Amino acid sequence: MFSIGEYISLLKEEGKFKILSLQQEIAIIEDEYGFEREIQIKELVKRREILLPTNFQAKDNALSQKTKSKITSELPFIDLHMEMLDDQINTINTHDIFLHQINAFKKFTNKMIQQQHPKFIVIHGVGEGRLKNEIKLLVNGNKGLMMHDANYSNRGVGASLIEITKSKVNTF
Repeated sequence: MFSIGEYISLLKEEGKFKILSLQQEIAIIEDEYGFEREIQIKELVKRREILLPTNFQAKDNALSQKTKSKITSELPFIDLHMEMLDDQINTINTHDIFLHQINAFKKFTNKMIQQQHPKFIVIHGVGEGRLKNEIKLLVNGNKGLMMHDANYSNRGVGASLIEITKSKVNTF
């Protein structure tokens, strides 16, 4: 029913998992961040691609361009979606992509601190919230930074506003 190398989902959990090995009732799987674990085969669910109409994608891109133009006119921002980062990364490993996004956030934040910007926007996307949570941990660990959800009417729920609250904030 399942095969090694196949991407699957799990009952009662979000995410995309890859089957590394199959035994009688146990499968060893790898999550999106490269962590392995054992799980019962009865908890595995086949994944299938859902095809979207082509006009749906075009409408989404038009909305995205409109949102980005509003953002650029107001505050400095960084979009952490992999396709939007300037740097080229030659990996499909989601853990490496996650680390690349965190490093891009740190570099951009350091630049904003050095240029003495009081506020900036981070577009992290909605997803499962792992990137947003990691950014929140970094911001909360720096006494000179504060993080808020960005204005919903302009940016939706996939962006956060970072405020630099002290003149002597530490860089990452």
